Formats: sequence, structure tokens, C-alpha cells
Amino acid sequence: MYTILLFILLSIAVVIVYFGYQKGKTTQIVLGILFGVVSGIFFGLLDFWGEMWWFDALGFTGRFWKVIFAKIGFAALGAAFGGVVVYGLTLAIPKEKKRTRIASRLVALFIGGNWGAASWDTLLKFFNRVSTDVKDPILGADTGFYLFSLPFYDSLYNLFFLLVLVALLASGFSVFFRVRSGNIDFEPPEAVTDQVRDLYRPVFISGAVFLFVLAWGKYLNRFHLMYSSWGAVTGAGWTDVHLRLPAYWVVSLLTVLLGIILILTPLRKRVQSSLSRISPALGNPMGLLASAGIAVASIWFVALLLLPSFFQWLRVEPNEITFEKPYIEHDIRFARRGFRLHEIEEREFPVSGNFNRQMMEENKNFFANIRLWDWRALDAVYKQFQEIRLYYEFKDVDIDRYTIGDDYRQVMVSARELQLSNLPEESQTFVNERFKYTHGNGITLTPVSEFTPEGLPNLLVKDIPPKITHKDLKVEKPQIYYGELTDSYVVVNTEEEELDYPSGEKNVYIHYPGKGGVQMKNLWRKLVFGWKFGGTRFLLSGYPTQKSRVMFHRDIEERVNILAPFLRFDEDPYIVLANGELYWIIDGYTTSTYYPYSEPFSSTEKIQRKRTGRRLPFSSGRGKLHGINYIRNSVKTVINAFDGSVDFYMFETDDPMIRVWNKIFPDMFKKKQDMPKELFAHVRYPADMLLTQGLVYAKYHMTDPTVFYNQEDLWIRATEKYYNEVQPVQPYYIMWELPGADEPEFVLILPFTPKNRQVMIGWIAGMCDGNNYGRFLAYKFPKEKRVLGPQQVETKIDQDRFLSGQLTLWDQRGSNVIRGNVLAIPIAKTLFYVEPIYLQAETAAYPELRLVVVMHNDNLSYGNTFDEALEGLFKEDSAQVRDKKIPAGVAKASVQSLIQKANDAFENYLDHLGGKRFDEASKALKTLQQMLEQLAHDVQSAK
Repeated sequence: MYTILLFILLSIAVVIVYFGYQKGKTTQIVLGILFGVVSGIFFGLLDFWGEMWWFDALGFTGRFWKVIFAKIGFAALGAAFGGVVVYGLTLAIPKEKKRTRIASRLVALFIGGNWGAASWDTLLKFFNRVSTDVKDPILGADTGFYLFSLPFYDSLYNLFFLLVLVALLASGFSVFFRVRSGNIDFEPPEAVTDQVRDLYRPVFISGAVFLFVLAWGKYLNRFHLMYSSWGAVTGAGWTDVHLRLPAYWVVSLLTVLLGIILILTPLRKRVQSSLSRISPALGNPMGLLASAGIAVASIWFVALLLLPSFFQWLRVEPNEITFEKPYIEHDIRFARRGFRLHEIEEREFPVSGNFNRQMMEENKNFFANIRLWDWRALDAVYKQFQEIRLYYEFKDVDIDRYTIGDDYRQVMVSARELQLSNLPEESQTFVNERFKYTHGNGITLTPVSEFTPEGLPNLLVKDIPPKITHKDLKVEKPQIYYGELTDSYVVVNTEEEELDYPSGEKNVYIHYPGKGGVQMKNLWRKLVFGWKFGGTRFLLSGYPTQKSRVMFHRDIEERVNILAPFLRFDEDPYIVLANGELYWIIDGYTTSTYYPYSEPFSSTEKIQRKRTGRRLPFSSGRGKLHGINYIRNSVKTVINAFDGSVDFYMFETDDPMIRVWNKIFPDMFKKKQDMPKELFAHVRYPADMLLTQGLVYAKYHMTDPTVFYNQEDLWIRATEKYYNEVQPVQPYYIMWELPGADEPEFVLILPFTPKNRQVMIGWIAGMCDGNNYGRFLAYKFPKEKRVLGPQQVETKIDQDRFLSGQLTLWDQRGSNVIRGNVLAIPIAKTLFYVEPIYLQAETAAYPELRLVVVMHNDNLSYGNTFDEALEGLFKEDSAQVRDKKIPAGVAKASVQSLIQKANDAFENYLDHLGGKRFDEASKALKTLQQMLEQLAHDVQSAK
């Protein structure tokens, strides 16, 4: 209906214009045009009104209008600037070329306006810039100049370049081309008289200004030497400082001189006269222009490329460490600042190797919080037992910590969200999707290490409505209207009741009692939302009332990106239960690609996947941060899952980027101290941040320039066999007691190994709790110590005769053996390793925990439970203990299958031997031997 109405209004406008034209009435024509324009603007602004109400409902009206006015103001300023520049440069075009002048000016208006609207954030940062106390060591400009001013100058240079290029093309077209009868012919004027030579004046003027702009660009390139990648340094090296830096000055001045020659007639004539002595063709205007272009290109090539390359090759590279040493120091210092590595607390981890029963008894709480549930396995269990109905879905599982009674517990939690696409197709009606199915309900929460006798998680919060095992986990508002899967709009508090949750054969319904969304209020708002969302069906529906509320932009990541497009947000939002309500927390980052002397972050790593030593590319999954060279986790964003309210909290007030945005939007950000303590207790050091810092630290922990130059202590992420694929270890959360502390804390850690080796060399940690939040630690192992890496633990498991045989057997009998994460966990002065192993039958919907493997030094043990495996480390005959750890029921059940496998192998052996396929016969005989050995072992274990 909206489209038809718009078509009718535009048709009326066309009719008015047509009859006005027929009758020769200018007033009627103008009225018709205005009527059509107003109709188009009216419908175009309906979306605008909806967005304005959305910002107002969230309390961000000031943020909305500031950006709108900034875009409009900068667009108008940019358009005016572009128009003036091109107008002035095209004044010399002859009047008979009126269309060319008008066309170029219209293009300039568009370019300038588009630049102003698109660059609103760059312009606002420039006009609200702040200075810092850190200056670059070459040019003496502070880092605030690079973060806020240089991006503006670069953007302004690009605008100038495009505008002057448009003027130059228009001038060239007016001089060298003729339009006759719709054809465009190339006809340069014959420059035989001064009058004819004057025809070239527009080209000379525009060409001169174009050279001035290029000269300014080369001047700006002096600052871009801070991002140079010549030689062994990221940033200005010896060649950059001693050759390219002065060369940019020389090139800029010579380019300006060439521009002056073009624009000053007497000087230009003298140059033309000199050129004509060399060749008559060079003496005409076209020859002069060509000579100017060749001169600029030659100067640039020689001064900026040829000479620096020769010096780099012949002078610097043979003595590179001597020449580049001070510049490597700059690179190290600024790269560490760019990624906040300069605040890292570096320590040595002694690795004493002692682990005894006393240590186990003194750290019971520590061992009780070791994560045995893998998030993929737990997600599969949640989906099977806790989704309740097909229209609910768990997107992922998050790791957090809660104080439950007197215990500080590490838990895994997931939100039960609504997924409309899971409804049967016949149920995906307009009423169901917009009025009936509006929200998810509740969470599931389980300790990271607890299992029921059936091998399922011990759920502390479960079911709908939420059932809890402790009063501290009470969920008073379980409804999830805003989440990671809520990607469509809904209308709540209407005449149609909303499904709250299923209850047996019946459903429980609700009318939304909150203040989320935009209140309908009146027919005008219903008209606007009808255009914005549901069309005629929405407008004519009798369900919405004046008290109804329209909820849109419900996807929490989309929500925060609309509110704060100048921030980058973490890829893993997590759900939090606080004061009986559910909240989402998303980490926000301020980033830049303009920090001087800082190497850009690469999200691509190379890991060793095969024993051949071949290293293959692997994406870290942090593509959003690829290419940045400055990052701070300055903002924690909290979204209420019930009403969608959003709060931005500043956590790093010394970050110049967030200081500038706080100046721009003074009412947008709240102080860290204003965050409720119940929410602050769940703030985490984000995994994206630690991984980014870790990949940079893997190289930049080397602070000695010589060591850095030789890359002799390069780290890489440790690898593990996870879900039967070798991949880098992801950062993982643990409960850990900081040396000297009395209580365990929630910590994010990431282990590293030396390049081309699998022993651990160190690990980094981000602290999450209380006053320690944000502390960044690095522990390095003594180089004379051999510390097992996660991949070596995997190898030990594979080399354990009986354990490896059992895993192979399970894998061959229609089941899938799933290797969970290897957790390298520091305790006291040693390292402890844990890996859960799951078994999933082909017909099963979820895996079951079958074994827990623990390891300390070279001592390996395993059992049905973590306690059994841990106890095995203290047995004198560890081999005998390990043998008994294979679950007896599984071993007995496998005897028959082993007999069958042995029989099959024997038959295969005879078949291959008869066919003279001796290699295959040998393999079958080897398989027979393995099956018989395993059978003897299992029978002995059963006895």
C-alpha cells in the first residue's frame, strides 16, 4: 500500500507538471516538481523518524543528533569547498564550453559533499584532538598528531587530489576535444600564436595546482615514514631517515617549482624557449605539459626509489644490524606501546617440578575448578536436553565465574534464545513472528568440572521457568528479548498475548511489562513503523495499541555497532546473571592504523600441522583487528536482555582515543566506578585482546635489538589436537592463585612454544578480578628447563600403549573419539596438564565423557573421573595404575569386538597372501598382532 501511495503521489506530480507545460504555466510546473520532491522526501524520512525514536528510547538522543548535524554540516562544508575549488580552477575555461564548466562543478559538489558526510568521524576527532606525552623519535610529533591530525590531513589531501583532478580533466577536455553533432573529436589547438597559446591557460592553471597538491602529498609522506616497511624495521629505518626524509623535502620543493613554471607566463615562456632549442615539439604547450609530467616522474623515481634502493642494497644491508640498531629500538618501544605491552609484568616461572599429595590437599578448590567440560560437547548436551522446544536455541557456551554461597566457582553458561527459523514453515506467520514468539527464556549454568553419574552436566540453573540449586542464582527476569539470535523486529504488549514459555501440554503467556523498544503512542508512529517494517499488514493489524512497543535492532552486536560505530567490538558477547536479571557484556576496543613505529597486527599465523615440519597458514579468526597497530580495551558495554538498555563504561581513561570520543559525546560514556558491583564482578579480560597482544608479544618480547634482528627467540602459539585436528591453542580461562595471593582468581592465559619446537617457553595471562583487573602478566620458563607443551602431552597420550590402543579401538567401532582442550595450568611452582576425552556414537546426539587424562612432568595417568586420574599420579606402579584406569565396562564390552577384528584381520591376511599381495598381507598380520595383544591386555585387566 505504501508503494502504491507513493506511486500515486508521484503520478499526480507528473500530471501537474505535464499540464503546466502544455499550458505554458511556469508556476504550475514548479508546483508539480515541488509536490513530487516533497512526496519523495516524506517517504524517505520515514526511516529517519523511526531511527530517531529508537535513539531517544535508549537515551542517546544527543549522540543521534550530533552525528546527523555533523554529517549534514560537513557534507555542506565539503560540497561548498569542492564547488569553490573547481569553480576557481575552471574560470579560465572559455564561456562557449559552458557545459563542461557546469558538469565539473556539479561533480565537485558531489565529491565534496560525499567526502564531508563519509568523513564525519575523522573530522570530529581532528577538531576534538588531544595531545599525548609520547613523541616520535624522528620528527618529534606526538602520537596524538598521528592518531587524530594525520588521518584528517590524509583525507583532506585525497579530497584536494580528486577535486583538482576533476578540474584538470575538465580543462583538458575543453582544450583538446570538440563536440560536433553528438560526436567527440580530439583536436588540440595549433599553438602558433599567443592567442592560441592562451587557450592552454586552463590546463596550465589546473596542472600547476595539481602539482602543488602532489607536493603537499609528498610533504605528508614524511610522516608516513613512521609506517615504512623497508629493511628490518617497521617504521623509519636508516635509509628512510638519511635519504628518503630529505628526498621528500627536495621532491616537494621541485614539484612546487614546476607548478610555478606552469602558472607564471613569463617563466613558462622562457622554459618553452629553452625546450624548443632541444626539440621544436617540446616548445609547444603540449610538449611543456608532457615535459613537466616526465620531470615529476623522473625526480620521484630517482630521489624516492632508485637512490634509496641502491643505498639500502649496497650500504645498509651488508651492515644492517649496525645501521638499523637504534631504529629497531624505536620499533620495539612503540610497537609495545601500541598494543599495551609496555605495561606487561614479566617474570620467570621457576618450574620446580614438585607435585605431591600435600599440594593436592592444599589446593582442593583449585582442582575443583579445572574445566573438564569442553564447550562444544556441553553445547551439544544443552541442545539435546535444555532447548525444551524446537524454537529455542543455544548459540554458544560462555565461561564465567560466580560466588555461590561461600564458594567462588568457575562455570559455563549459555542463553536459551528464540530462533524463529526453527519453527515449522506453516507456523512462520506474520502474527507468530511479530506478536506471539517474541523472546527466549532463561539460561543454563553448570560448574566446569561436575558430572552426574550419567555423564551429564550438573546443572545449577536449568529448565523453563528456571530451576535453581542455590538462592544466589535466582533468575527473576528470565525473558531474553535482546540477544545474539534476535535479528528481527517484534511488537510487544499488544492485544495478542506473547508466548512466555511452554508448560507441559499448555503454554504460559505474558504481556510485556517493561520499557524496552519504542512505544507506539499514536497513528503517526504506526504509519512510520508500517513503512519501516511490516508494510500494509502492520498498518492494518488490530493487535498493536498505543501502549504497544516496537522492538528492533535487537541483535546485540548490531545494536552496539549502530550506537558506537567508531568502536570495534569483541566477537564473543557473554550472558551474565546479576540481581536476578540477565545482561550481555561486550568488550569494545579503540583501534587505529596510525600509531607510529608500530607493526600492523596480522591475523594469519603459520603452524606446524604435520610431523614433516611443514608450516601451513592458519587464521586466528580475529579478522576484525587485522592491520591495526594500536588497540585498547577501553569500553565495556552492558545490554539488558529484558529491556535492551545499553550502557557504555570507560575502563581505560588514559587512552587518548576514548578521551577524544568522550569529548565528542560527553553524555555517552559512564565511568568504570559507576558500573554496579554485581556486574563488575563478571568483567573479563577479553580473549580477542589477549590473543592480539599475545601474537604481537611473541615477537616483541625480544627487547634486545640484536636478538630481535636475528629473531633468535621467536615464539609461536602452542598447538594441540582438538577435535582430532591440530590447531593453535585458544586463550582459556582458569581459576589461578597468583603467587603471594590467598585466594584463586579468574584468569585468561595463553601458552607459547619456541618456533619449530613443541616445548613450552612461557605463557601470558590477563587478570580479571577486582583491583587486579587489566593486569597483563608474562611468565617465562628458564631456558635450561624442559617444559612439556600441549602438543607433547598429546604425543604422550598417543604413545601410551594401552590408552592409545583403547582410543583406536573406540574410533574403529562406529564411535568418534573427541579430544578436548589440553589445559596447561600453573599451580604453585609447577605445571599440571589436563585433557578430557569424549566418546560419541554415530547415532548419538551428544558426546559423553569417557576419560580424563592428567599429566605432570612425564608422569601420565587417566581414569573415569578427574579424581581417579589425579590419584593415579601418586601410585608407585604408575603403569599398572594406568592400565586399570580404562573403564571396566567398556573393556568387557570390547572383548567380542576384538575377537571379531582379530578374525577379520586373519582372513584378510590369508586372502592377500593367496593373491600374492605381500605388502597388504604384512599390514593385515600386524593388525592381527595388535588385536591379540589388546585382547590379552583387556582379559588380564578384567581378571
